[in-house]
Amino acid sequence: MAGTFYSGAKVLADLIDEIADKLIAEGWTDGDTTWDTTDRTVGANNARRCLYHSTDDIYLTLECHDQSYWVYSTSYQAKGLRIAFHSTWDSVNHTYPNMDYHTYIPFFGRSSTTPVTNCFSTQLTYYCWVDSTGFVLMARPEANSTDNLQVSAITVVERIASKEYSDGLTNFYNYTKLNYEGWRNTAGNSLGRCHNMCRPFTYTNSWSTEGIQFWHADYHAFKSDGNGKVYYAKPLIFNDQAETMPIGQSELFFMFSEGGGLVDGDVVAIDGATTKFLCIGMDSPDNTGRVNYAIKYVE
Repeated sequence: MAGTFYSGAKVLADLIDEIADKLIAEGWTDGDTTWDTTDRTVGANNARRCLYHSTDDIYLTLECHDQSYWVYSTSYQAKGLRIAFHSTWDSVNHTYPNMDYHTYIPFFGRSSTTPVTNCFSTQLTYYCWVDSTGFVLMARPEANSTDNLQVSAITVVERIASKEYSDGLTNFYNYTKLNYEGWRNTAGNSLGRCHNMCRPFTYTNSWSTEGIQFWHADYHAFKSDGNGKVYYAKPLIFNDQAETMPIGQSELFFMFSEGGGLVDGDVVAIDGATTKFLCIGMDSPDNTGRVNYAIKYVE
């Protein structure tokens, strides 16, 4: 099936269902049917899905965490989305083993104490592309008057169709970037760590410049004043944090900088192809920092 672009506003559990159901329609399989989003108990983490990709023999889990975690030492607590890769699955106890590579996206946060946000009633405004290779999601949480550290984010799960060399690892990676970097976790609960780059099963790290490389220039992508065309480079994905072993490039997204002729809402069409990318610039209710990315919009 062809990939699909979605946008709108949903609670996190419904958004997880939308992504998981589309991945299954694209050829993935349900990794564990006991994992669903029917149990939306406030303060629990039971709204979740498990997907299995047979070619890479890998499990992907998407979990709505309404239980809050310390996401930066003892300064901030947050609720949000946990994305994890697993090499095996316990089909008896219906859970993953200790061996997993994950990231945590702390959409709903508060300084020094538990957020009041209810993940099952608070909506995310989102833009999402899903196809057989994975998905790219950009989302902004609904504001409330009590929680003061809500963040927006982009997260990408992608299977590179063809790597540059055989490395004995999967073809997947997960890239995540928040609009407020103060969320980086180096001391808190391991479940609450936002890993900007996750390459199963070799490394995770908390720095966006390690393991993925965007075009290093004043503008990551720009519109020419001469011919009106957009020039950009797809991000390079590496097999190591030192960025000495490139394995391929993303087909789902690229970064742009505001000020280079591109703004939120612009559509970039690829010459000689039907493919288009939608430019999205997103701040959050509690921070003016922005995530600026163009995500796949038309196949």
